[in-house]
Amino acid sequence: MCLTSCEADDQYDIESAFINREWTGDIGMDADNGEPLFSTFTFDPYGFGKEYQYYSYNGALYAEYSFLWKWEDDYNRNLVLDYGRIGVSYMDDVRIVGDELRGTFYVSADDWGFDFTLYMEY
Repeated sequence: MCLTSCEADDQYDIESAFINREWTGDIGMDADNGEPLFSTFTFDPYGFGKEYQYYSYNGALYAEYSFLWKWEDDYNRNLVLDYGRIGVSYMDDVRIVGDELRGTFYVSADDWGFDFTLYMEY
């Protein structure tokens, strides 16, 4: 398992490194009032996950969401996050370098995308 100074290259290496951990960072989201947010994601091995959104200025909880996660297909590193009635978001080109999970976050399929870095919580 890659946790320090190595890069997870394929989706199965990445999966084994990000499951059952917390990953925190900015994915480009703002609260309804325009205040910037940061998110903490958890992914379990059965395809379920949680996203907790916090206000950047004081760390107070803004919202909590559950989602189903899966790989887009067997040949890439793109995650599909299905939030149910809220919609489907995407984490494309997912890779892990050291204790950082990196990629591009798309709120929806027609979104511009936001390059992100999430940091593993210890």
